Amino acid sequence: MLDGAVFFAIIKEENEVIWMVQDRNPEYFLAIASEKSISKAAERLHISQPYLSQYVIHLEKEFGVRLLDRTKSPLALTAAGKVYANYLEDSSQLYEQLLQDFTRLNASRRQTLRVAMSNWRASTLLPSILPAFSQEHPEAHLELLERPTSEMFRLVADNTVDFAIMNTNLNTPDYLTTETILYEKILLVGNRGNRAAQALAEACRAGREPELSVLEHERFVLLYPEILLAMRVNNFLERKHITVENALYTTNATTALNLTAENYGFCFVNETAVHNAPNRGELLFFDLDSPDLVHPLSVVYKKKRPLLPAASRGAASATAAWSTAVRYSTAKPASEAMSEAGLVHFFFSRARILE
Repeated sequence: MLDGAVFFAIIKEENEVIWMVQDRNPEYFLAIASEKSISKAAERLHISQPYLSQYVIHLEKEFGVRLLDRTKSPLALTAAGKVYANYLEDSSQLYEQLLQDFTRLNASRRQTLRVAMSNWRASTLLPSILPAFSQEHPEAHLELLERPTSEMFRLVADNTVDFAIMNTNLNTPDYLTTETILYEKILLVGNRGNRAAQALAEACRAGREPELSVLEHERFVLLYPEILLAMRVNNFLERKHITVENALYTTNATTALNLTAENYGFCFVNETAVHNAPNRGELLFFDLDSPDLVHPLSVVYKKKRPLLPAASRGAASATAAWSTAVRYSTAKPASEAMSEAGLVHFFFSRARILE
């Protein structure tokens, strides 16, 4: 939101302030940059073209540089014009965020934390941390958006949420920051009554390398290929030369676990699903000890809205230990995972907007 805002550009020379330019209508220049035409921008802004032209001339005189290249069609920004447009966009985002934070603060001293997670992630993570969070900080209010992982970046970018908790890869947009909570293993899950699962379990208990060829003709319940976990699983299967001949695809890891519990086939899930797995007594969880089956669980937020120091410490402490260790029924050692207390601390720290 730019209407009514006043922006100042500080002009420096050798780190000394020379003069300051005041722009009471930054939306005017951004409209010109967007429309690439003064006449179209004037029409969009409901002002006259001569008035908008004078606005630009005044700005260029104040700055002492050309902002528009009038020799090109459509109208183009000069190098200085691009710098100024970027400055206005960044400033407007910060100004809008300032208004939002003030609104949220003044509405009530009760602090609101807006978080995005996938349906599955919320169902496995929140029961572990939210009761303790609410008990320790009753004044804090959580707004939860459960959306597909594919929507998380957009929700953070447009300020719909303060941050998202999700598995990430190297394709995070430049305008977002990720802080890794932990590196999460992806586990193979089989039914105790399945002969192939029994063979894998026996090899693990005996300290032998499990022979994955027993999976060749087994049915799998897999996540759709565009899901990050599925991408890593597919890479692993290709490296091990395992061809899945019979597969049912789903978007829901809980569906996969439920079907595996009914001995419908094997599936792959994140290790944090183990302690909340439905019908856990029917399942065998296998850590296949492959770098392909590890991915970061991260907090994602906008670069223009860095986490408070306390939040960063809370996220860092989340990598230290898992307060209740998860042990797989294959007798493989439990891996490190997030500290529930650390995540509670992180949640509250992020909720503290202004105090």
